Amino acid sequence: MINLLGPVDARRAGHLVTLPPRRRSLLTLLALRAGGVVTAEHLADGLWGEEAPPTAVRTLHAHIAKLGSVLGEHEGRRVIQRRDPGYILNADAVHVDRDRFEDLVTIGQKSSAEGRFAESARSFDAGLRLWRGEALSGCRVYGWAAAEAGYLEELRLQAFEGLFAASLAAGVYDTVVGKVERLVAEYPLRERLWELLIVALQVTGRSGDALMTYQRARRTIVDELGIEPGEGLRHVEACVLEGATEPRSLLRLAAPTRTGPSAPEPATLPQEMSTLIGRKTDIAETAAVLNTARLVTLTGFGGSGKTRLAVAVARAVAADFAEVVFVDLAATGDKDAVGDAIASALGIRREPGARSLDQLARRVSQARVLMVLDNCERLVGECADIAQVLLTRCSHLKILGTSQEALRLPGEVVRAVSGLGLPDPDLVRTAADLVGYDAVTLFCERAEIGDVAALSPVDARAVAAICAKCDGSPLAIELAATRARLLTLPEIAYRMRDPYSVLTNGPRGSRPQHRALRATVEWSYNLLGAEERSALRRFSVFGGAFTLEAVAAVHPDPSVLETVGRLVDKSLLKPLFTLSGMRYRLLRTIRRYALEQLTARPGEHTQARRAHATHYLRCAEETERRLQGPELGDLVKELAEHHDDMREAVNWLIGDDPESALRLAAALWRYHHLRGRYAEGRDWLRTALAASATGMSRRVLAKAYWSASRLAVLECDYQEAEALAASALETYEAEHDDDGAARSLALLGEISRELGDDGRAIELGRRSLAVAERGGDEWAAGHALRSLGFASWLRGDFAGAALLSSKAARLFDRLGDSERLAWCRLDLGAVAFYTGDLGAASYHLGLALSAFLEMDFDEGIAWAENLLALVDLRLGRQDAALGRLATSLRLHHELGDRWRAAVVLGALARAVAVFGEGEFAAELLGAAEHIRQEIGTPVPSCERAAYEETRALIRGMVTASAYQVAVSYGVGLDIERLWQRITGLLSPVASGTR
Repeated sequence: MINLLGPVDARRAGHLVTLPPRRRSLLTLLALRAGGVVTAEHLADGLWGEEAPPTAVRTLHAHIAKLGSVLGEHEGRRVIQRRDPGYILNADAVHVDRDRFEDLVTIGQKSSAEGRFAESARSFDAGLRLWRGEALSGCRVYGWAAAEAGYLEELRLQAFEGLFAASLAAGVYDTVVGKVERLVAEYPLRERLWELLIVALQVTGRSGDALMTYQRARRTIVDELGIEPGEGLRHVEACVLEGATEPRSLLRLAAPTRTGPSAPEPATLPQEMSTLIGRKTDIAETAAVLNTARLVTLTGFGGSGKTRLAVAVARAVAADFAEVVFVDLAATGDKDAVGDAIASALGIRREPGARSLDQLARRVSQARVLMVLDNCERLVGECADIAQVLLTRCSHLKILGTSQEALRLPGEVVRAVSGLGLPDPDLVRTAADLVGYDAVTLFCERAEIGDVAALSPVDARAVAAICAKCDGSPLAIELAATRARLLTLPEIAYRMRDPYSVLTNGPRGSRPQHRALRATVEWSYNLLGAEERSALRRFSVFGGAFTLEAVAAVHPDPSVLETVGRLVDKSLLKPLFTLSGMRYRLLRTIRRYALEQLTARPGEHTQARRAHATHYLRCAEETERRLQGPELGDLVKELAEHHDDMREAVNWLIGDDPESALRLAAALWRYHHLRGRYAEGRDWLRTALAASATGMSRRVLAKAYWSASRLAVLECDYQEAEALAASALETYEAEHDDDGAARSLALLGEISRELGDDGRAIELGRRSLAVAERGGDEWAAGHALRSLGFASWLRGDFAGAALLSSKAARLFDRLGDSERLAWCRLDLGAVAFYTGDLGAASYHLGLALSAFLEMDFDEGIAWAENLLALVDLRLGRQDAALGRLATSLRLHHELGDRWRAAVVLGALARAVAVFGEGEFAAELLGAAEHIRQEIGTPVPSCERAAYEETRALIRGMVTASAYQVAVSYGVGLDIERLWQRITGLLSPVASGTR
């Protein structure tokens, strides 16, 4: 049980769970969204607000891990689960008092609306009894979570108001006056409480006190707010003066009946011709905001669904207003036209000599009116002027506007209408991965795809790609869906490379700017000023999210900050909060159009591209120099945020400045290594090297050779790696660059080590160390020491490896290079394992794994899991070993490291054999042997004894013929089938049946 309605606490089996303050706050954030995914960014915002530390992500993950261990599991599932892009609190495993309170309030409101006042009062009372103090008290939260506390307090007041109204309507008058009087004293500007107090006095025979209370209420509201009381209070006063004593008529409550005609549909609201998908939460939240605010503006890019959302909200709250008026301003041309459109919607005829605004104000000044002003962006200034006058003169008027930018009036609440939720195409494998995404639901409904779950994997991935290329825009998705009658889903996805050729043929009767995507974008572009258009064109060179620093480099204008602000206000730039700072992004469709406009201006295009490439080259080279300290993990994540722009810069520089292209590609080799993007990094370097020309800096060439070789080694392409490393060594030696020569010798030693030439690997490592020490490069010396230690334990020289790896560890610890220190820990753990010290092995390997996890470094994680699995096997923990080895193999397979994958397959064969699966073990061993034959590498010396033992173990479990068949079958081992079979071995263990 998690209690949020008062001092926050958690109870398990009736016992209080003790949590430190930060973890209690984290549990609160998850409980506020129980059953829903809370992103890491939202968690960080809720925990630290605008003061999030640089290490926020790491700290957050650590708190999650510790909180998860305290909460444990429920029915075999963890109470806190990882769910990209954040975490989810298992709603089946916890009960949150806030959820129960909201349910009871909803029941109370529904019962009251149906005239069942006694039931309504009981529901409100039960909900209020859940409160033990102020919401979230004793728990420090920020941002959205602090707003949630305000929402809960508001809902609590509404529950009190609902309880008092229902009690009076049910004829229960005892104690109501005193309770309402206390709340009025606490919230003197809340008109509904004054109404309830006056009615309670009237129905208990105190008419004089009721009239005096009205006068007191009026004075308070006029003095504090400068406005007259609203319609509700005036109605109550009139009823008291008439001598009415029926609570239901005084409070204008529903008659006590379960059936009856529904409220009439507001006549001016456009009728829906198709279902509205994915806006349930937006409707509820906007309606709640309208309850307290008088001006709410829905903003968003054209086609985001602002109009349909506004209509749905207006329909949802229509019963709260005497009149709902819909004003379509799409075709208006000037200020007078705005007034005329409003007058027409209100049914006003212009009186001779009368001022239009006076007529409008008189028309809506007496009743409670909701005015929907749709499409304000063309005349946003004029709309703002009229809205301000009407809101100032008409105290009961509320306005719900839609616009690409806010009206910027005092008291305006702006709600951005974002795209529909959509899956990451890279994570979609089957139709099951599409479930729960509104963009997918909309596309499939409009494309008349009846059963989403029946989509083939190919079609499922196509649907995900289509929704992503539409940026979740409802308009773009609906236009794409019309093509499903003519094209297959993969064909639509392929043609979406040019969305303007696909997203056309909108429905007849729709607005011109909604009949094709290009028309929508042109509409928005044409509303911009010259400076805004120029900035938008230049921003189109960005391939991903970009910073203000990058903006200033591409568009060096003193007022660029103001321009960015205006483009954000007009929904053309999307601000993104990240832990490394604010970023901005153009929607794909807007970017494509702006890039077309930029390309049509060759001089401006070249200038913007060069500035963009220069900026990211500087960023990459500056970051590379810092990728050795404790901030390594955060720096790699920051580079990942700029990945698309780095690619754009390389591609541009290859044709414009090949030497700078080589510098940029080479500066990013370690980023590609740490992120597991070996193939992509090699491709960038290979393309840049192919474009290199005579006269280019030889040191730039040498670094590019070395970087390309390093990535080639990781993909087990030893022939190309050796040729490139030799070229790098030759060039560095010609330039008398000892540091570069030392690194090249070490790299050649690594290649020899993986090819099984241990003697040459040691000899090259020693040469590398000598050159590094001669040049005074501590990092190169440390790298040479680590390479020698690694080669030593692989060949079985464990004593020598321990000395070398310890020395390298001390050096990297002093230099602050956390990544290479973790590798040294791994080497020391391997030495301890092979010498039988399993305690020391677990210690060193555990430290290495923790460091790699913190860096999100898949290669290191895969290595550490592999070696820890060997420790588990030695200790008889076969279940744990099998799980670790499966993880290691998956990561090595995804990275493309076949050398290590073969080693893991051999260890897996032994673990599977222990489970009695002899034929499956033989298949795994056959797969390992096949990989080694393909890449030309032997079993490492330190692993040969275990390998032979495994072969003997398996041969003793199956017949000779079955062994040969299984080994040959393993040559074509399918990785997906492998996961399924390993899961089959693990699941009985997890369920306790093995």
